[in-house]
Amino acid sequence: MSLKKNIIVLFLLIFIISSCKAIDRKIDNLSLEEEKNLSRLLGKQQIELINEFGKPDGVIHNDDGKILIFTTKKYNITCERKFEIDQNKMVVGFTSKGCF
Repeated sequence: MSLKKNIIVLFLLIFIISSCKAIDRKIDNLSLEEEKNLSRLLGKQQIELINEFGKPDGVIHNDDGKILIFTTKKYNITCERKFEIDQNKMVVGFTSKGCF
């Protein structure tokens, strides 16, 4: 009986590990897609960013310009996108956290 339990536990562990790897690959692919999507906004005017994402949820002003913050919630996970805007109102950088 103990040998059967060990075999069952071993198969369950293998299944769980392979499932986790599949989820990691999917998250990595979605993160790359998110980065590709946001990269197309680099060099665009601030107004184009606002036309796509709507009114920002927050604005941080700094010496070089400002950072526009957009947040959404999906599957109870908060997605936060920050776009750096220079003094010419151009998108010059971005970060994305929790977005997939």
